[in-house]
Amino acid sequence: MKLAIPALAALVLIGLTAGGEAAQKAQKKKYVKRHAPAAASQWDGTSATARQKANSRAFERGDYYEALSDQHVFGSRSWWMLKEREMGGGNFQ
Repeated sequence: MKLAIPALAALVLIGLTAGGEAAQKAQKKKYVKRHAPAAASQWDGTSATARQKANSRAFERGDYYEALSDQHVFGSRSWWMLKEREMGGGNFQ
């Protein structure tokens, strides 16, 4: 009994200090929200050149267009179809 009380007290002290360290490590990391890069403006088509816009419109109308994905508006239907063709069809990543 005389040895059990000091041993139990030592275990409690060790548990309390270890618990404090674990609580510090368990805190969530805080991340800072950053603004989107400038390249994200391509999604709205405003950064596309006149040539890219003309090729995408010609594709939609069924007229002549350049069959290269980089000559079409990024993210447009024509761009996706040409990109799939360039990558060999199917599911590309």
